[in-house]
Amino acid sequence: MANVLDIGCGIGGPMRGVVRATGANVTGLTINPYQIKRGREITSQLSPWMQARCHFSLQDYLKVEGLPEDHYDGAFYMESSLHCENRTQTFKEAFRLLKPGARLVAMEYLTLDGWDPKNPEHQELMRQHLHGNGAAKTPSIEEDLAMVRAAGFEIVEHFDYMDLGNDIYGAENWPWWADLQPHMPDPRRLLLPAHPYVRWMQPTILGFLAKVGLVPENVPLTASVMNEGADGLSGLGRVGAITPQYYIGARKPLK
Repeated sequence: MANVLDIGCGIGGPMRGVVRATGANVTGLTINPYQIKRGREITSQLSPWMQARCHFSLQDYLKVEGLPEDHYDGAFYMESSLHCENRTQTFKEAFRLLKPGARLVAMEYLTLDGWDPKNPEHQELMRQHLHGNGAAKTPSIEEDLAMVRAAGFEIVEHFDYMDLGNDIYGAENWPWWADLQPHMPDPRRLLLPAHPYVRWMQPTILGFLAKVGLVPENVPLTASVMNEGADGLSGLGRVGAITPQYYIGARKPLK
């Protein structure tokens, strides 16, 4: 059975998907104790087969402690490296833990050619994205590839995963950012909770529920911050300035 790391695993959604698809033994790393608690609650409702393969470990992915070096067959980041500015440091930790010849997959938040750091609109959208999504400075494609190489990896392949929609669906492609921007709802692809006219009302509704004690008092503020992140990220996507899933496949050299 392959041993794999999910670095920055959150509550374990991608980890459980990888286990279902491959049967691998996956250990998820997160710095957030609540995420581990929630992840274990969800996993406990699954089959014994799934439970035996899904594991959580409280870790700072910039300084992982207590896990064996040169041990794991693979590692992946599912949109998780965006929370640190020096991505080389977390990639070095993955390199240290992987076996020689093992593979690394990273789905990265990166700026694209449409990003203009001198454009005031872009500056404000980036501010919203960084604050609302708890992100650090977003690197370019070449900057991120350089950070992976600086950690010791060989790049095997890389491409913008979001471009696949254009290849598959052509003119009918619905961009990844479109649900989060104002638009006329289409029953064929209705993601109602993400629609701005729905999510923009949530802080007000949650504020009332908080006042009567039905939700914790900090939930309305959380909804507002998440809206800020959604507005900034989708706005950057609309102007072709960012992708949330740039795929990087890399390998730890055999020697």
